[in-house]
Amino acid sequence: MFLLSLPTIVSISIASIVFSSFSVALYYLIHLGLTREISPETKKTADVVATRIGVIHAVVIGMMFTGVRMEYNDMIVAIESEASALTRLYNAMERQGGEELSDTKKQLMEYIRFVVEDQWPALREVKFRPGDREVFGRTALDRVWKNLSKIEHKPGDLNLKELLDQVEDYRIQRLFDAKGKLLPVFWYIALIGYVLTLLTLYFPPPTLNRCLLVCFYSIMVAVVLLGIFVLTHPYSYAAGVNPDVFQWLLDASSG
Repeated sequence: MFLLSLPTIVSISIASIVFSSFSVALYYLIHLGLTREISPETKKTADVVATRIGVIHAVVIGMMFTGVRMEYNDMIVAIESEASALTRLYNAMERQGGEELSDTKKQLMEYIRFVVEDQWPALREVKFRPGDREVFGRTALDRVWKNLSKIEHKPGDLNLKELLDQVEDYRIQRLFDAKGKLLPVFWYIALIGYVLTLLTLYFPPPTLNRCLLVCFYSIMVAVVLLGIFVLTHPYSYAAGVNPDVFQWLLDASSG
């Protein structure tokens, strides 16, 4: 979680240094243990195996990235949809007017303020738990629901409870995507595939050019895996998803 709180360029630098240092150090350690020269035929076979493992490894990483990217997009849609539903609900309250709705509008604004000032920071710090009723936001919306339950629905008016149900649905969708769902086996395959590819690249003796090529490969893998890790934590500082749309609703209501 430490990498998620750092600026993107710093996270990329740390991951690149760790992966490239590991690959070069392992390269030299393996050749320290070799007591005889590797035959040209073995080196040629290693190149073929490295290519095939690399292709499989690239496909797996591509599947991982595609999966978490789709979930990331779904969360963005849920955020915008919830904000849109809140706007429709607030505007409907204003059009229908009445003193009985003034307190309900205030409670709705309190929920939006809660999302910006309390819930979002908790999600960003990965302190959110599904069982935490307060952080989940259920308590704040319950107050709005209780107020609406006391109001008699008039023919021709928008059904405020249905609009609130839409807010609930999008809120739940947004929170369900707070942490990307990626099977651990994909991480195992990605890391094992990385190490196996390195091992097949290690058959020739280490030279400056060879070490640079190994570093380039390691840095590329590090950047992609870091990107996948960030996308599985969309509320983190690294992912850069901010409550701007909810803050806009607060500013618009007070303006």
